[in-house]
Amino acid sequence: MRKLFFIGAVFCLFSCEQELPTEGLDFREKMVVNLLANNDEVLKIHVGKSLSLVDSSAELKIEDAKVTITDENANSQELQYTFLYGGKYISDFVPQPNRFYRLTISHPKYPTATSSFTIPSAFKSTQAKWEDSTGTDSTGFPTGTISFTINDDANSRNFYEIALFRFEDLGPAWEVMPVIPENPEIAADPIFNPEGALILEDAGFNGQSKSLKFSTPFGSKFGTPYKYLVVVKSLSPEYFKYFKSIEDYSLEGGLFSDPSAVYNNITGGVGICAGASVSKDTIR
Repeated sequence: MRKLFFIGAVFCLFSCEQELPTEGLDFREKMVVNLLANNDEVLKIHVGKSLSLVDSSAELKIEDAKVTITDENANSQELQYTFLYGGKYISDFVPQPNRFYRLTISHPKYPTATSSFTIPSAFKSTQAKWEDSTGTDSTGFPTGTISFTINDDANSRNFYEIALFRFEDLGPAWEVMPVIPENPEIAADPIFNPEGALILEDAGFNGQSKSLKFSTPFGSKFGTPYKYLVVVKSLSPEYFKYFKSIEDYSLEGGLFSDPSAVYNNITGGVGICAGASVSKDTIR
């Protein structure tokens, strides 16, 4: 997953020769942490270092930190660094829903960074289905529709991430599809993460069965219907706040406006630590 950390600021100076003052700024390096955990894979934790406003180098990975995960029963595991996945600390276990985990990262050069996360319960839904020739796109070409229903829990505030894929035999591999909501209330103001998945909260359907529909390309491949994959994550509040803040940052930031802050829940450091549960449904 592409990781986004807005640690510094970018200044666009159009025909302006006045330099911004940087003397006297109190900057202390901190560790940058990225952990987006789920119940479908082992933990993969990125650890880097923050940069000052005047540092033009790329963010450096920290490969010799002590990274520890402790569960609610006080069982601890120290994660090992690997060059796989772009350089991350990897666990040998998969976190489980409804369990609490504590993250601690220490290094002699930086303040100790701590945070915690919980994997939410898996969401409840009906089986996804696909129908062809349900509408037309902006050019008048026919489209199809993927639909499924979320049975939202009324006892808690719930957040979701929805991603769609189509299987390509030439890969063979699952190809990411654009998530195009057909529900008018969602299509009016959608929120997407950097990879194009839809981020959704249940504010408008708390405790209800919510039918969701998404446009797909028309037709089949050589007479055989395409194979689709629907991946829905039930997000922790921290997970949702992080990607919502990234969306707000990209929309509100500009030359003449102050960008909103990106959500951070790392004590002693910078970044995100959050959990999600994953549900997958294949449509043939």
